[in-house]
Amino acid sequence: MRPAPTAKEPPGNGTGGQAAVLVLAGTLTIMAGAVVAPAIPGIRAAFSDTADVDLLARMTTSAHALAIVLFSPLAGGLSERMGRKRALVVGMFAFALGGSSGFYLPDLISILAGRVVLGLGVSLVMTNSVALIADLYEGSERQRLLGRQTAAGAFGGVVLLVGGGALAGLGWRTVFLVYLLGAALMIPALKYLPDIRSQAPGAATSDSSAPLARRHWPAGLAAALAAMFLGQIAFYSVPVQVPFLVEDHFHATSVASGAVIAVQTLTTGVVSLRFARIRRLAGERSLVAVAFACIGIGYLVLFMAPHVAVLAVGTLVMGAGLGVLMPNLNNWVINAAPPEARSRYAGFLTTALFLGQFLAPVVTQPVVNALDIQPLFLVIALGALLVAAVYLTSARRRTRAAAASPTPEPRPDDASEQPGRKAGRAH
Repeated sequence: MRPAPTAKEPPGNGTGGQAAVLVLAGTLTIMAGAVVAPAIPGIRAAFSDTADVDLLARMTTSAHALAIVLFSPLAGGLSERMGRKRALVVGMFAFALGGSSGFYLPDLISILAGRVVLGLGVSLVMTNSVALIADLYEGSERQRLLGRQTAAGAFGGVVLLVGGGALAGLGWRTVFLVYLLGAALMIPALKYLPDIRSQAPGAATSDSSAPLARRHWPAGLAAALAAMFLGQIAFYSVPVQVPFLVEDHFHATSVASGAVIAVQTLTTGVVSLRFARIRRLAGERSLVAVAFACIGIGYLVLFMAPHVAVLAVGTLVMGAGLGVLMPNLNNWVINAAPPEARSRYAGFLTTALFLGQFLAPVVTQPVVNALDIQPLFLVIALGALLVAAVYLTSARRRTRAAAASPTPEPRPDDASEQPGRKAGRAH
């Protein structure tokens, strides 16, 4: 059942327009950093007289990530007070305002400030789009939409990387106009999304376990956040390191490195579209183990690759893992969270995601400096396979414990270990 809204949901809340808005919101998060990347050389040239311009120009692709890491835990609590629809629309406005500011702001420092506003917008969009999917859909339909949202982000990322490069050819400021898509999505969001407010923390509930759930983190949440953090470090190490390997070691062009990365992104999108079916086969912890096994195998291929084409095989395997991991973790967290706190816990997941991306270069570069790029890939592969073994062991232990209990009490995060069980919780 769904959480009780403050006002009755309008008829037809399962329309295609509602689903389309929530799915397309996934593309905004990918746009945050990807679109502006081709404009960095133009930004550096335009502000060449600015101190530390090389660093500051590159920070246009990462300043929003730090803002997301810091603000996302607060975004969830703010959303619960504002209402999820209103918070989502405010996030889309901040996304459009902060993202497009590079088109008209006069100096590099103010543009970086605009990127911080962009990060605040992404925090609100990510936390509330996921929470609204949880509020409005259950079971396989919820899983299907979470998969489509991941796919929209993956496919959109490829299109936007190519489109951003084309727009950068017209002038580096032109690229920033793409962020106005956030403003365009505000209109259908206002039209199609119902105004659902989470249950007030002090409201009465028939669920006797609810007060305990509000005082303590849901079971399994830490495991989901750890998987997101580690998975993003592994994922982001590809775009950070592969271009240098392709150009310096294999002496190929930047087009080849872009193609290798695109294979991973496209595979992520294709696999995530099948998440609802994949979810019927195993539970959350088991699927995390499968995802990290794919990541580990993919990195082993990258480590042994003698040619650029073999690198693409490795990123294809990794993309399959990421296509399982991302919707699975979203589904895990929103199933485990109390209905009134879904935005808050989605905010924690967003923090883990962008913290992993932000720290990926920091964590991997010392290994590259000491060993080189392909040995780094071996280190990541072994780490990913170890993580897979830990989650698989945890899944099996929980399954055995549930089977041994005469009256097993289901827990939100391991509804999982019963394939085919309905994902939506009874609220």
